[in-house]
Amino acid sequence: MPGTPEQPAAKFADLWVRIASAVVMAAIAGIVFWKGGDYVAALLVVVGGLMAWEFRRLILPDASASDMGLWVMVAGTSGAVVAANLFGFWLAFPIVALAAVILWQIRHKRPVWMATGMVYLATPLAALLVIRQGQGLGPVLWLVGVVVASDVGGYFFGRIFGGPRFWPAISPKKTWAGTIGGWALALGVGFFYWIAWAPIGLLPAMLYSVLLAMAAQAGDLFESWLKRKAGMKDSSNLIPGHGGLLDRFDGLLAATTLYMLLHLLGAL
Repeated sequence: MPGTPEQPAAKFADLWVRIASAVVMAAIAGIVFWKGGDYVAALLVVVGGLMAWEFRRLILPDASASDMGLWVMVAGTSGAVVAANLFGFWLAFPIVALAAVILWQIRHKRPVWMATGMVYLATPLAALLVIRQGQGLGPVLWLVGVVVASDVGGYFFGRIFGGPRFWPAISPKKTWAGTIGGWALALGVGFFYWIAWAPIGLLPAMLYSVLLAMAAQAGDLFESWLKRKAGMKDSSNLIPGHGGLLDRFDGLLAATTLYMLLHLLGAL
């Protein structure tokens, strides 16, 4: 009936599928990032290519799989990760620039959005790679922990408490309760990161954890906006219970970008 409150079981109907998919993803990523080196690069090359395919679906929903621009975008994003692995973070961007020039030369539709998508994906993927190589596993676990905390807080606090929507025009399901719940759990992650790793003080660890959680939420909103413009519920159906890779890792992309910016500024 219209106006009937959603039953508790219905609120969490997809929970077990989401958990099972998350466990599989965590196991794969955990093994790869623990081993480090080229294993991380190989995983991010695959992930980058698939995310490029998803991003292109959002901005050009009617384009075919044989579209040359798609493969230029996939090659530019994945190639940027390879360049970062071989030569360092900044060498990812000449590859992206070259791919963007090719898009203009072939007169591809929406080249600015395609180029923007490559930068949007290549920056955090290259950053995640060099963070693992240069700073070890600790900062990667912190980043992932903050993003997961933000997601978990948003999911449970939002569904349990409900209340006013955060930005209904872009993401109708997100609430202020979920947003603040994500910040609260991120504070806890910052506290445990300070205990376990201690490269920075307690206050900076907790402050940066909340800032990274905010960045993750902003990344989620950006992808939600892209999906609404495209008229799509998910970026793809690659991950049961989660949708696509962009649906699952949009927050990590934004948080990693902020982390790298803070690192380049000397704050981390």
